[in-house]
Amino acid sequence: MSFANLTKPFDNTLLNNIITNAAQMNESNLTPGRRHLRKWLGKPFRVVISDGRVLVGYFNCTDKDANVVLSMCAEYLEEGKDARILGNVMIPGKHIVSVSVDLPKDEALES
Repeated sequence: MSFANLTKPFDNTLLNNIITNAAQMNESNLTPGRRHLRKWLGKPFRVVISDGRVLVGYFNCTDKDANVVLSMCAEYLEEGKDARILGNVMIPGKHIVSVSVDLPKDEALES
């Protein structure tokens, strides 16, 4: 299972404007964890949930309860089977088993 199915890049122009205009999101106010989360906005995520399903979509947000929102999300029930397109999805944090982020090589090496 790969991110190859996500062929159209997420247009995060509006998202970037919202974030940069939010006073509480200034770089100086962000913890290291929030800086990482900010880098991941609009990036392809692969989330495995407790019932075995795999959800692949673009990362939109998370909250203090580790809930995750993905856009343009597809659901995979079994390896090699066709995906079911879901659109926007909120995944409760209590059901998340693992999360993978697809970053370009130059970004992946940064800490």
